[in-house]
Amino acid sequence: MTFGIDGAAMAAPDKTALKAQEGSSALLRGRYDVAVSAYDEALREAGLPPARQATILSDRGVAKWRMKQLDEAAADFTKAVSLNPDYALAYNNRGNVFLEMNRPDEAFRDFDRAVALSPDFGAAYANRANASQKLNHPDVAEKDFRKAIELMPASSIPLNGCGRIAAGEGRLYTGLRYLNRAITLNAQFAPAYQNRAAIYAALKRYDEAAQDLDKVIALAPDNAALYVARGQAHAKERRWQPAFRDFSKAVELGPDNVPALIGRASQNLERKRADLALEDLNHAISLDANAAEAYFWRGQAKYGTGDAEGADADLSKAIELAPAYADAYRFRGSYRERGGRRDEAIADYRKALELDPLNRDLRDGYKAASGETADAVVKPLAPAVDGWEVFRSATGHYTALNERYPKMPVMLETQGAAPAEILEWTPLKETLAGIGLLRYRSGEKGGIPYEYVAIIDLSRAQVAGIEPYITGDAKSKWAWTQYGVTVTDTDGLSSVYDLRKPRQEMPQQAARRDENPWSTVFGGGGGGGGGRRGGPSIFGWLFR
Repeated sequence: MTFGIDGAAMAAPDKTALKAQEGSSALLRGRYDVAVSAYDEALREAGLPPARQATILSDRGVAKWRMKQLDEAAADFTKAVSLNPDYALAYNNRGNVFLEMNRPDEAFRDFDRAVALSPDFGAAYANRANASQKLNHPDVAEKDFRKAIELMPASSIPLNGCGRIAAGEGRLYTGLRYLNRAITLNAQFAPAYQNRAAIYAALKRYDEAAQDLDKVIALAPDNAALYVARGQAHAKERRWQPAFRDFSKAVELGPDNVPALIGRASQNLERKRADLALEDLNHAISLDANAAEAYFWRGQAKYGTGDAEGADADLSKAIELAPAYADAYRFRGSYRERGGRRDEAIADYRKALELDPLNRDLRDGYKAASGETADAVVKPLAPAVDGWEVFRSATGHYTALNERYPKMPVMLETQGAAPAEILEWTPLKETLAGIGLLRYRSGEKGGIPYEYVAIIDLSRAQVAGIEPYITGDAKSKWAWTQYGVTVTDTDGLSSVYDLRKPRQEMPQQAARRDENPWSTVFGGGGGGGGGRRGGPSIFGWLFR
């Protein structure tokens, strides 16, 4: 007997392929309902091999996921992996659905399976990192994001993930390095701008935060939280009208948005409209009785209307809800001092200083009320190194301060529980005069010691960056020019710092500089500003 293939059997695969292609085209165009219909027809054909069915089911699951039909999408991915147990992509896709359904344990297992099946699947590592973050395992997440960066060097997604983790752990400048790189790779990647804006705000670089939020809002104009964040940045820079507009827009988008109501109330207080502020704050507290910031602002509003007792009660409530709320202690102390309750005021100022040891207003307020300097309350952790002292806030953050540069506090990144320890201060010379390098021991994590260097621009009163110098036995590479430096950390991530603008030179000057570029920058190799232990000059520790 001769076995042949009839015409109908030959036509079926062609029809399936056409319908699957139609579905894929619709999926790419965002026509998800059309895609689902096309995949439905493709799956109706008899005799499809299991692997082919699994592929179409996975694609249909993606379309349903995009339509927020999460249960149906998960069912398609589950059917796909039952037909093809080695289908890494379907496990990855189902993991994404589980993440969106807030089922991170199941998501992690799916991503884990995808990685086991396909060890070079970069997106699965990044997704597993997202699941680890939701499970509160940031160290595990960071390791996976780093692997994803290795596998997908042109992708902004894992860089953004590493930046988010670093910022969440207080390593703000590390976060900036990752996010800057993510934005360099994809100038339209909104999550990186949003995360970088949050870091800029934490570093009190509010103009830069507002600029990043401008970009994100242009991409997502209906997101109330973005207007709140930008309003807060404007308010910190005392740009009252833009701040009021942003908070008002946020309230328009979400009338029950508590941060937006609080923000608008703060601006109404600036506009001397305590009545409107109280209206918004009462509404905010009715929505969230644990909103410490709402009580804080309502306390100020009540004091402005002459209700000193109500103001004290609200500020006390804010402190009860947020015991580390330094500003609440400060304002309550101020109001109590005005009311003749001097001892209670001093106690409040003292507590606020413990929480926020470098706040100039607090230092002055405490001295005026008590007659004591802030040094009676707040002491550095170790003797000064070239004038630099390290202070620890009640929230666990470390800050370096030098009385010679009172407007230049430096928030130090640390690893583990050990306090930061200043090692060396090196002011640069010639072209880079006004730039200083503050090297410090930043602790230990997982048995690995770390040292960092803060690049400080004294002329602008700004930290240009904080970069790793030593990680365990490895050292970062610092490549200097006359006008800046490129730092490449031990993971291969590079950051470029243009610290000074190039200036026009005579040809003879340029030639001499080419012969020995470091002689003009560092005065022939003299370090300047040696460390407490008589440490080496800059050539001893930056150019090895």
